[in-house]
Amino acid sequence: MRILFVHEVNYTTKVIYEMHEFPELLALKGHDVTFFHYPELPTVPHRSVRSTKVKITGRAYPEAEIQLVTPATFGGSPAERYLAPLLGLPALRSEIRHGAYDVIVLYSVPTTGWQTVRIAAGAGVPVVFRALDVSHQIRSSPVSRLIRLAEKYIYKNATLLSANNPAMADYCVEVSGRTGATVVNVPPIDLSHFADAVVGDLRDELGLRAENKVVLYMGSFFSFSGLDIVLEKMAEEFARHPLLRLVLVGGGDLDEKLRARSRELGIADQVIFTGVVPYARLPAYLKVADVAINPFVPQLLTNVAFPHKVLQYMASEIPTVSTSLTGLRGVLGDDSGVTWVDQPHDVTAAAIELAFSSQDVRQKVADRQREFISSNFSKETAIASFERALEGVL
Repeated sequence: MRILFVHEVNYTTKVIYEMHEFPELLALKGHDVTFFHYPELPTVPHRSVRSTKVKITGRAYPEAEIQLVTPATFGGSPAERYLAPLLGLPALRSEIRHGAYDVIVLYSVPTTGWQTVRIAAGAGVPVVFRALDVSHQIRSSPVSRLIRLAEKYIYKNATLLSANNPAMADYCVEVSGRTGATVVNVPPIDLSHFADAVVGDLRDELGLRAENKVVLYMGSFFSFSGLDIVLEKMAEEFARHPLLRLVLVGGGDLDEKLRARSRELGIADQVIFTGVVPYARLPAYLKVADVAINPFVPQLLTNVAFPHKVLQYMASEIPTVSTSLTGLRGVLGDDSGVTWVDQPHDVTAAAIELAFSSQDVRQKVADRQREFISSNFSKETAIASFERALEGVL
């Protein structure tokens, strides 16, 4: 198949997750894959009045090759986001009309999403919308209502809606009145990368001693992440547990607030910020943890999401504590080994209890998680399921 992926984030700088894994795995299976992205916040600002197309190696799978299309840009600043639907439209229209694609996989919503659905309908190219989250709730925005309208239009009019969990699928259908085909395709997880690819011990590099007990969070620091709540609770626990440490891997909206608050609370030496780390080294960072956490605040956005980090924790054999989220728990259930709690402020106590439990107890939890994810998730199973979904719309 000749496949076009469309998203509204920067393919070359975005933290690696399924938007990289699916296209690269499909390329490795022999499909001709092109990715149309939006060059937000590039490492090196680039300005061009014309779109460009270059062949790149994969980020999750370096042996893969895909074509990357970059529309006209004035540097990718946050303010440019409001102009992007117009700046990128000529390149998007040309790519869809003249690219001879068999199918389009759409992740984007306001920037290039609804436009893709309209242009593709005119060009006779089927669109598979990949539903991962509730776009209008990720960040507060003056155009949130418009984004919500774009969501509903895409949910209703895409040829096929592919959700990453049943709760997400139900939400899309309910809010849009969709009557077309809808499927659930779980995301891929490279089990060998997280379980077998760890080289070296990063504890010394991070200033951790062997006797420290480490609670770790990995991912984006969104307002709904619950990290601000966890930080306050951890501050209360550090005095009772001098060996306790909190490691935060990643970055995002709350980054500066969390760093400032840790200094105000006098716990800066016990909270370690690593920043965003390369995908290749991520397993080594995860392996410093005694317990990993997902303290998302339960709400519409998080209840229909399926945080990929939890699968990566489980594949890394790290005992995991998460708030009970409808979509996540609905897929993993109560036999996965994950410890479920009701609210973010409950995460800290459960994580600390698990961190200070015996090695045997933690190992049994880790083994249970690993067995569950090995039986139910793999990149081979996920990509075969998604490939069948794409073939089904041709």
